[in-house]
Order: sequence, then C-alpha cells, then structure tokens
Amino acid sequence: MKTAATIALEHHERWDGNGYPNSIRGEEINIYARITSVADVYDALGHKRVYKDAWSEEDIHEFLIDQKGKMFDPKIIEVLFDNIDEVRDIKRRYPDAD
Repeated sequence: MKTAATIALEHHERWDGNGYPNSIRGEEINIYARITSVADVYDALGHKRVYKDAWSEEDIHEFLIDQKGKMFDPKIIEVLFDNIDEVRDIKRRYPDAD
C-alpha cells in the first residue's frame, strides 16, 4: 500500500520540477512514480477518450521524445524504446475492453 500511495502522490511530478503536487524533480521522484508516469501517458495517448481521439504510435513517440528530460526521466524513455516491440506485443495480447 505504501508503494501505491507513493505512485498516486508522485506520478504527476515532472523530471524538470514543473509537476505537482510538490514540484520535486529528477531522482527526488520515486522510481515507481517515474515509470508509472511514462506508462500512464503512453497508454492514455494511444486510446480514444471522450475529449480526444487516440494518437498514432508515431505521434506518441514524437511526444515522448520531446518530453524526455522535461516531463519524463530520460532513462525511462530509453528503456521504453529499447523494449517497444515487447510493449506492442503486450498491447496486442491484452486489448482494452470497450
């Protein structure tokens, strides 16, 4: 529960310190929250919502690269892209239910 509480508290913090609620930066942000932040945004952008259409995989990648070192830990982005084929395979195997 402590890990879940940390993720809930910190996953909107930004690598550059411009996030919330505490404006912490870099490695001050718990590693689990940094990973969750990338996963959350990657997933959310790729799905249609009532307020937006799903983004293309190319647009998502451009956004993540643009936000590397700003919103996101650069190392986490690199790990994501180093394993993108496995991520895509997981998405195919476990599609969201409508």
